[in-house]
Amino acid sequence: MPRIGHGSVLEVGEFDVAAANVAERTRGVTLAFAVNTPADPSRFDYLFPKLQRSASALLPESPQTVAHLVALGRAMRDTAAENTSNSPIPAAYTYFGQFVDHDITLETVSASLPDLLSPSLRPLTLDQVRSTLFNMRTATLDLDSVYGLPAPRAGQKMKIGHVSPTNGSGIPLGRPAGKGDANDLPRDVRSPDPRMDRAALIGDPRNDENTIVAQLHLAFLLAHNKLVDRGKTFAEARRTLRQHYQWIVLHDFLKRVCDPKVIDRIIKKGPKVYHGLREPFYLPLEFAVAGYRFGHTMVRRTYDFNVNFNADGGGAVPGSLPLLFTFTALSGQLGFPGGDFDTLPENWIIEWERFFPSGRNLARRLDTHLVEPLFELTNTLGQPETSGGVDAKHLAVRNLLRGYLLRMPTGQAVAKAFGLTPLSSKELETAADSAAQVQILKDSGFNKRTPLWYYLLAEANAKPKGKHLGAVGSTLLGEVFVSLVQRSEDSILRTKGWAPTIGRKKGVFDLPELLRFASVLK
Repeated sequence: MPRIGHGSVLEVGEFDVAAANVAERTRGVTLAFAVNTPADPSRFDYLFPKLQRSASALLPESPQTVAHLVALGRAMRDTAAENTSNSPIPAAYTYFGQFVDHDITLETVSASLPDLLSPSLRPLTLDQVRSTLFNMRTATLDLDSVYGLPAPRAGQKMKIGHVSPTNGSGIPLGRPAGKGDANDLPRDVRSPDPRMDRAALIGDPRNDENTIVAQLHLAFLLAHNKLVDRGKTFAEARRTLRQHYQWIVLHDFLKRVCDPKVIDRIIKKGPKVYHGLREPFYLPLEFAVAGYRFGHTMVRRTYDFNVNFNADGGGAVPGSLPLLFTFTALSGQLGFPGGDFDTLPENWIIEWERFFPSGRNLARRLDTHLVEPLFELTNTLGQPETSGGVDAKHLAVRNLLRGYLLRMPTGQAVAKAFGLTPLSSKELETAADSAAQVQILKDSGFNKRTPLWYYLLAEANAKPKGKHLGAVGSTLLGEVFVSLVQRSEDSILRTKGWAPTIGRKKGVFDLPELLRFASVLK
């Protein structure tokens, strides 16, 4: 399947053509590929449909609202020094969250959506939303991004790619110490089409859009193979890995990015609002369009990636966000500096030891700011996004306008629907932590009727002080993820007494343990 740019939306026809091409290429190859691709798209719908019938629960429909959303998005640029906005969350979880997102959502549309940056933008009707948006992922935690087409198998194992030698030594060209050849994703051959050129052969091409996610995906492939080495069949290894992945999501990831007390309560007592086992099944739009986009505020400008790419000097190159996001995904970029390789060059193997313990690799705190590189988005060719004007490059502007287009209820309305007390106008203004944002909130009335995505970020900054999501955000994510695990194939919540079996300590398992099991973390 061709590469997909970050935040891009495919039309259903484009997806069908890509899927047909994959099927044709794999025709007649016995057991060459692991298949777990949904035959039919799943639905998006509203968690709180009653709010759609209440004008006061939605943002006002007017050109002024559009203008205020654009102004608010522009004001969300973070200009603070790099290490003044850290959370206690290791930065690896920013990209684990992205990996999970790619496992459960791949949005497609049956018709072109309106131009987000049009001053006359209006929300879609309910019928338009429900008949236009589809999800090409199973929406469950079953690792179809790992096991789906065109991910190649080698017998019972998943195929692994090998890095290319740089023929250099020392910083920044040398291979990190202790790292072997089998440290890349399997890749396609060279192609004149930049969308296909040396593209990763994995279940979701978005997992090759930045180097950290790509190396995390590799760890899952290696973990599967380690299970096979221990005597499991392909199916047994897949089941075991799925279940340990679900455990990480519920008991490690969610309890770091959310209020752990809220997550424990939902796991113990079950969701109150969203029930994933009911039919017809759907993924809540409040989650997909607003709630799960909280991770954008966790992204840092730079990372201590490995011995070659860090801020230590001595010949090392800063592991900047633009470099990490363009390196693996773009034609002609498989090399540094100035190289041209068929696979990931050896100097770009990640050193997970720099992420656990986290040290300087902490996620940015959860608040109403995004780092500057997210205001300079590029397309799949690495070129600045220009279609639609300067605001086309601003992720915060896009998020806010998309929420308006897709009829997101206000943060206050969702809080009340969950039976929670909304933030007051004063609390929201204080949490904004920016004079410019506060003025826009007052001028627009967003301090009383707040865009849901912005509200969840402000809530995180208000009481948890940016350490994790607040009450509404934690409840929304907890309800959805517990339900998705309940519905998932090989669900640990439908397997009585299930507990982790492959960690160093019985019954204990988290993301670092997965990386150690895959032998990519000491």
